[in-house]
Amino acid sequence: MDTPASPPQDRSAGPVTAIAGGVVLVVGILFISQAGWATAWYSAFKAIHVLAAIIWIGGGALLTILGAIAVRKNDPVDMVTVARQAAMVGEKIFAPAGIVVVAMGVAMMANADFGWGQFWIIAGLVGYAITFTTGVGVLAPLARKVVASTEANGVEHPETIALVKRILLIARLDIALLFLVVVDMVVKPFA
Repeated sequence: MDTPASPPQDRSAGPVTAIAGGVVLVVGILFISQAGWATAWYSAFKAIHVLAAIIWIGGGALLTILGAIAVRKNDPVDMVTVARQAAMVGEKIFAPAGIVVVAMGVAMMANADFGWGQFWIIAGLVGYAITFTTGVGVLAPLARKVVASTEANGVEHPETIALVKRILLIARLDIALLFLVVVDMVVKPFA
């Protein structure tokens, strides 16, 4: 019995992505080394910290906007699609990026003389703790419920729609908190 061949996968972007990533890495190392080797570690930690924050917060903002558009259009298929995408990237991209952000922040603190007791540091860590807990403890379980409800009841079922709207509301509040954390980190109030 012959099994049907799987369709060919388009991997044409793979080499271009690898080359672009390599170029960014080399140029990034060059930039960091020009900061002076005495501050190179701090510069490297800060660059990684900011890049991971861009991925995490920028991606979350995009999904929040797409979710708001789907809700405004009142399109159940779009709403469920965004909720499923948010669940996948939340677990596979945003959570690891958030951990990298905090790890690099701690590494910067270890290489600088800021002092852990400053308001902007405490506020940033508290904001991170709240949003990470929300993601792992609230959004991830809700996303699993959305998937289960979609499979059991369908995309247009009132329970599925209610779960999707709930997850999108919590995601909007979560991204608003992350924006406040970014402002806190940039402005460093009460420093």
